[in-house]
Amino acid sequence: MRKGALSLSVTAIVIIVIAFVVLGLGLTLTKTIFKGAMKKIPEAIALTELEAEPTAERPIVFPDTIDIKRNKMETLKVGVYNRRTATLKNAILNITECIDSNGNPVSAIPTLTAIAQEIDPGEAKAYKAIIQENGLPPGRYICKLVVNAILGETGAQEIESKQFFLQVTS
Repeated sequence: MRKGALSLSVTAIVIIVIAFVVLGLGLTLTKTIFKGAMKKIPEAIALTELEAEPTAERPIVFPDTIDIKRNKMETLKVGVYNRRTATLKNAILNITECIDSNGNPVSAIPTLTAIAQEIDPGEAKAYKAIIQENGLPPGRYICKLVVNAILGETGAQEIESKQFFLQVTS
């Protein structure tokens, strides 16, 4: 074999190895850039992210059972449909009451935090909410989530409600 042929094949191998290294670095850089960009884009909740789309028959949509650890927080996605003929102004979510498995009212009602929204008639909106457990003993509870809003010229009033199970674990 000649020296020139041997030199050419070594050069070809070196060029191929360098090409694969550069390709790998380029792909890694691209992946890192897109991953960082996805974290920075604000997450907009869509109604399609909910378990079901709220309708006139089911005006409040969220899971029937919420599991939460004692004195902790969980996130929740809630869909609300306005089946009234007027716009719901300053529509907020609240948990108004809970009972234990024996039917006794509890005083340490969980707190639900969400941003108020305006919901036009026949429209649905999605809420991102945080539920905070406030010291209930571990167990299963039945709670009531309500939508309060300003309807027309009247003050804030209960518009819709839905019962759900709250499972508190230690």
